[in-house]
Amino acid sequence: MKGKRPDYTVSTVIATENGDRWREIGVAFTSEKGGTITVLLDALPVSGKIVLRAPSQRPTTSPA
Repeated sequence: MKGKRPDYTVSTVIATENGDRWREIGVAFTSEKGGTITVLLDALPVSGKIVLRAPSQRPTTSPA
């Protein structure tokens, strides 16, 4: 996994009075041999629910 880009971002969804709020809490990698996904979490969701999404291709901007 070292040097490999993640195959998924791991998020949790928090319901608020202003709508749902997505929080990225980790990344996930598929096995080169297939059949497994390794999930690395920086935080644990209180709800116990995680969502795996393909990383977005949007460009990152640096603060001016």
